Amino acid sequence: MPEKMGRRFGKYVLKRVLGHGDMGTVHLAEEEPGHRQVAVKILPGTLATNGEYARRFLTEARLATQLDHPNIVAVYDFGHERGHYYLAMQYAEGQSCRARIAMEGRLPWREAVGITVQVARGLKAAAEQGIIHRDIKPENLLIDADGRVRITDLGLAKEMDVVEPLPSDTSLGTPDYMSPEQVSNSEEVDFRTDIYALGASLFHMVCGKAPYTGRSAYEVMVKHVSAPLPSPHRYVPDLPMPVCDVMRKMMARDPEDRYQSYDALIADLEALLADQPVSAHQFSDESMLSVNGSSRNGLTESAQRRLWWVALAAVPVAAGIAVLVYLLAAH
Repeated sequence: MPEKMGRRFGKYVLKRVLGHGDMGTVHLAEEEPGHRQVAVKILPGTLATNGEYARRFLTEARLATQLDHPNIVAVYDFGHERGHYYLAMQYAEGQSCRARIAMEGRLPWREAVGITVQVARGLKAAAEQGIIHRDIKPENLLIDADGRVRITDLGLAKEMDVVEPLPSDTSLGTPDYMSPEQVSNSEEVDFRTDIYALGASLFHMVCGKAPYTGRSAYEVMVKHVSAPLPSPHRYVPDLPMPVCDVMRKMMARDPEDRYQSYDALIADLEALLADQPVSAHQFSDESMLSVNGSSRNGLTESAQRRLWWVALAAVPVAAGIAVLVYLLAAH
């Protein structure tokens, strides 16, 4: 893979390395002619020998060049050069969401929800063009100095980060944010798998750690399929309940229980920011709560919510009984 500074790669002059990853190296480059600064991601040469990968990559990259949205890093060009597939993308200065979490430990929930709603708008635009990202994670969310969030690597959507083989298959995606259906059959997913991964990313932003941990990628993937979701209150005790409700609905194990459109998700995220009721309060999948999601008194959050309303309704009744007792005693 080209690594040398100032080396020509097709019509691009590579200036410096911006970052490395399992799926290639990103270079700051200058496009000739025109001298436009771009980010060129050069994929490993081993992928060039995979015919199925080549077909998908070219299809996804072609679709990505058609996207024009403020929350998506634009893809200008793609192709094959000297044994490597590559993408030429908009160069946007900024910091990844993952880097922000690493620096600050966790983000205030309003800031995290603000980031999430921007990502949801970008994913909606991508889904309308037939693109499913399939690897949404804090590393792929770039935040610029003005607070604008841009989704990266849409042109690699179908084949991002092969992490660790399952016993009978290989799943694509990053384990910390991978939907249950993506673990089971990475080919049979739709936009709701991105909603799940975005929910897991929101959990990470708010709580300071990904929802599930394990000693291996495989163990984490198994937890996504079978383990209850830990309560965010375990890490942020004063987190408003509606934020928990939205995260739980985004990360529902069954895609049918998640948000069924980006419009519905965006509406709830905007409602959180406006301190308005959310539709997700009706979502009460008890299987998503574990012992870790129980309160100190052993009750799940939804059970606590029901007890709170019962207690609230009982206040006027108790007050009436007290008045009656007082009047009887007075006579």
